[in-house]
This record gives sequence, C-alpha cells and structure tokens, in this order.
Amino acid sequence: MRKYVIMMALMTMTAGPLLGQVEIGAFNKYTHFDKSYGTLRNRDVFEGVGGRLGVFFSHTWELELGASYSENDAETFFKGFSGNAAPAIRYVPVHLRLNWNKQLGSRFSWILGAGPAYNRYLSSSSALPSFKGHDWAISGMTGLRFRLNNWLALRVDGTADYIPSPNSGKTAVVTQFQGINVAVPKHNTNLGAEFGLSIMRGTRCDKMSDGTTITPTSTSTQPGGTVTFSSTSTNCGKPDEVKYTVAGPGTISSDGRYTAGAAGNATVTACGEHNKLCSAATVTVAAPPPPSDNPTPMGPRMLTRCELNPGTAAPRIDQPVSYTATLYFSDGTTALLPNAVLSAPGGSVSGNSVSWSSEGGKTVVVTCGNGAGGTPVTATATVDVQRFAIVIRDSVYFEIDQTKIYRTDDQTQLGEVAKVLIAHPDIRLIIDGHADADGSVGHNSRLAMNRALSMKKFLADHGVPVDRMTIVLRSFGECVPVAS
Repeated sequence: MRKYVIMMALMTMTAGPLLGQVEIGAFNKYTHFDKSYGTLRNRDVFEGVGGRLGVFFSHTWELELGASYSENDAETFFKGFSGNAAPAIRYVPVHLRLNWNKQLGSRFSWILGAGPAYNRYLSSSSALPSFKGHDWAISGMTGLRFRLNNWLALRVDGTADYIPSPNSGKTAVVTQFQGINVAVPKHNTNLGAEFGLSIMRGTRCDKMSDGTTITPTSTSTQPGGTVTFSSTSTNCGKPDEVKYTVAGPGTISSDGRYTAGAAGNATVTACGEHNKLCSAATVTVAAPPPPSDNPTPMGPRMLTRCELNPGTAAPRIDQPVSYTATLYFSDGTTALLPNAVLSAPGGSVSGNSVSWSSEGGKTVVVTCGNGAGGTPVTATATVDVQRFAIVIRDSVYFEIDQTKIYRTDDQTQLGEVAKVLIAHPDIRLIIDGHADADGSVGHNSRLAMNRALSMKKFLADHGVPVDRMTIVLRSFGECVPVAS
C-alpha cells in the first residue's frame, strides 16, 4: 500500500547531479479536488506525501520532476456508498515543470513554474466501484524557498492543475453500480499546497559574505588629470567581475581609469556584475587658483610641504596608479606640481603613473623642491599591491576517462580567461589535473596530466602565448579530490 511512497523516497535519495546545482526534497501535500470527490475525513481534500528532484542549468532556471501519493475514501461520489463501505481512492500525480527562480535577498527565492502533469488513480478492492485510470493536466506552481543554511532549504508551494478531461468524468467510472451523486464534470481545476524541505546539492553559495570594494574612496585631481581605481567583488564566495560608472564631470574606462573633465565633483561607482552590490568613491576636480591681480605684499613665499595623492592605494598587480603632487606654501596657497618626478623602488614609472610586477607593500616618493634653508621637501605614498590570481575550481569537467573540454559553459569561461592571459603574458599559471577513483592509480595520474595538457592546448588554440609564459602543469590523479 505504501510502495509508491517508498519508490519516490528511493528516487529522490539516490538521484545524482547531472548539471550544476541539484535540489532533492520531500513534502506533505494537501489537494482540493474541484467538482470530483467527497471524502470521509475532509470533504474534497486529500492529504499525502511526495518528493521532488530538480536540476538547475543556470542560476535562474530549474527543471523539476515531482510526484506524490495520497489516499482516502470517496464518501458521497457513488450512489449507495458511504462511511467505511466507500470505495478507496489512491491518487498518484506526477509533475514535470520548468521553474523560474528569482532571488529575494540573501535567503529567500520566489519560484514560478509550469509544465505537464500525469495523474494516476487506483482503487483497493475489485468488489467496489473503481476510480482506476488516469488523466492529463496542465500544471502551474508558485512558491517560496527559504535557505536555512548553504545546503538545506524550507519550501512552501501552491499548485493548480487544469484537467480538460478528468478521470472522474469518464464513462468507465461514472456508469459503475448505481451511478454518481454529482453532475458529470467536464473539466476540473485541482488546487494543492505543499510544505517540505529540500537538500541543495552542488552549491556552497553564501550571499552573506558577498560585497564590492573600491580604492581609493576619495581623491582629487585637476581637469584633464587621471586617477586609477581598483575594486574587488565577490559573488557566492567567488570573484565577480566589476563594472565602473561615473556621475559628474569626467569618464572612466572598464579597468577603472578615471579621466577628469571640468571642475566639479564626480562620483565613481563600482558594482559587481552578478552580486549587484556597489561601492562609491568621490573625486574633487579643482583647477589651480588664478594668480591674483593685486597680490598682498608678504614675506618671502616658501615651500613648506607637499603631498602625493592618493596617499594610499591597493591596486591589482596589473593596474597602474596615477599620482598628483600638491605643493603647500607658507602664504597658505597651494599649487599642483607639474611634471612631478616620481621614484618607486621595485616599480615602473611612466609619467605620473607607477606599476608593479610583484605583490606586497610598496612606496612611492616625489621630491617637490627646496624649503626653508634649502632643505629638500619630499612626499611619500604607500601602496599594497594585490596578487592577480585566476582560479578555476569546480568549473571544468570531463567525461569519463576523457580529456576533451566538452561543455559550452566551460569553453566560454576559458575563452574569457584566455583574453586576460593574452593581455598579461607575464602571469605565472598553474594548471592542476584531477581524476576520479575508477581505474588504477597510475592510469588516473596519467589521465589527470593529460587533462592539464588539454587545458594548456585549449588556451594556446585561443591565442594565449603559452610558449612565452611560465606554466606549471601538475597531476594529482585520484589522490587529491576536488569534489565528493
């Protein structure tokens, strides 16, 4: 009697992920039958259990298969039957839906789905009128998913099945015994409510740690000057691409280089492409003050100090930083130092920009001239150069015992990586190969190395100068798993 429940439980527990994230769940279901059956316990409402198996093929779209089982007695449907003598209904609906998922904050998702449904009806006794048979339906669903943690979610759904030719209206059913107590239904719309839990496999996305930063957060320059911003963004614990925009005078390039326009205030905003989280920085664009027509006689004008802007920066290793030097005088006036000569131990200076080829703390120094007594006046800025790393993890897959990169998503992602490597051939690249535990250790070690070589060849085929780069190939075989 409970075999359908057991079959569904086995199906949901043993199904493995095909692509991306997999949702495996179980639920209680309550079904209201439209114009169909009167039941002994709760008129027209069936209570049952079910399970679901969903496969995500993007962050938004999910293909889901669900089935449930419920049983009750038809108390008033057939003439002459009531109470314990009523015929038993066993109801087994199966739904296939395409679900659209909309993230609402860090934990809630709204789900909207539609697809076909197959409904199977069974009866327990051949001596009583039977509902045995089936019908087809067009199914719709909407619900909410609440993430309890990164692998378990609470889910509440409402369903509607429109049945154009219901089983309860078929001739083989309604002509049994003495007939039925209700009008023969031409079509039905069954409503359902599902409450259950889902295990989310294949994901470790924690939105709570997502964010976007921008450096520097405030700076100044003169019309036509440039400032280089650096940003980091995280989505689901992984690096996210940053998009820059500017409001106010000036323009900004895709790599964060701001060029000032007329005098005024500008706001530079960096946003993560996928996490949609942003940080903003302010830029004051000020022209040097014009010389006074009637200067007030004062004592000798002396240089008291100078300042490098930005005073601190944290650029990525491939991003230069542009500097301006401001002079401060004893009469309270300031001026920008044209053609400032910068020095940066371990760095490369080009005009007013400095870049570095190694990570870590750096110093930039400018000599601004002589102050009182001929003492040289200098200014210093500090830089924390960030490592430029490209990490591909849980992204490139191979078929069993194969080395070909076959998935379109992987090829697209690696194509974007190739563009970065072409622009920065001085990057040191490490390619690690892995395999599963099928086969001998030696075979899997060779297979993993061939997969790493396949990755290197793929990059070379897309224009990466692999012969001029420092590339380390490593084989871990089956000894260092990257997944369960």
